[in-house]
Amino acid sequence: MYISIILIAILLTYYFVKRFRPQSGILTYLITFAIVSPITLAGTLLPITVVQYIKDLNQSETYNAKIVDFVYETREKTDSSDHTIEVTVKVPVFQLVTSQGDTITKEAVHYNSSYSYKEETMYCKVNYNPSTGNIFITDRGFYKMLSVMIFFALFFDFLLVGIVLYALGKDMTRYKQMLGIVVFRITIPMAILGFAVVLLFAAYEESDMSLLAKIACIGFGVLLLLASIGLIILSNSKNKKKNRKRNNNNPQNNQRSHPSFLEFRN
Repeated sequence: MYISIILIAILLTYYFVKRFRPQSGILTYLITFAIVSPITLAGTLLPITVVQYIKDLNQSETYNAKIVDFVYETREKTDSSDHTIEVTVKVPVFQLVTSQGDTITKEAVHYNSSYSYKEETMYCKVNYNPSTGNIFITDRGFYKMLSVMIFFALFFDFLLVGIVLYALGKDMTRYKQMLGIVVFRITIPMAILGFAVVLLFAAYEESDMSLLAKIACIGFGVLLLLASIGLIILSNSKNKKKNRKRNNNNPQNNQRSHPSFLEFRN
């Protein structure tokens, strides 16, 4: 599957550069491929992963499960300085008895790696999908992760559609208009809103945070929340003004409101 996606990215890169700058050298192709290939990968794999998560969620049954063991996995994580470090993730192994009387012992999937499991908490509610055999916890971290994945899946799919249209030589006027709406009316306000929610949740959930830090988080969170709402209202008002000007400048509307001097009426 990965090889097929890479081949598609190579073809898109070739036709994209041929339309953008036909007399380009290999450096332009390499730079374009470095941009097109991750968008193609993300735009293809993220929707598949989101569908699997949603399918597991819809087909799952809720059980009270017991944590019988832990599996330790080494994963890569980006720290605050954008350096990639290796961290050890603690994955619980659950044991549950299904409604049919079968005992299932399996490690969790679809879990949030930052979730902390206390040693004294040996029982918790889990979701079990009998079709796939996946066991997972539908906590706040799960829905937060799923929401972020859906957002980025839609975002990269939109970019991938634009690359495909451009590579096929299609007219990009309508797409550019949609791109302006997606970037300035959806992505930027949603990003600001996301930062606001993160700050407000941090002030609510972090018990070790000092009072001054909590006040700062709440203050900046409220400011960012108001800024995102203001951007949405401002973009909507600008769009209404543009539509009004377009309607006023429409020749058909002008003919209806101000008939020509030589126009005869029945």
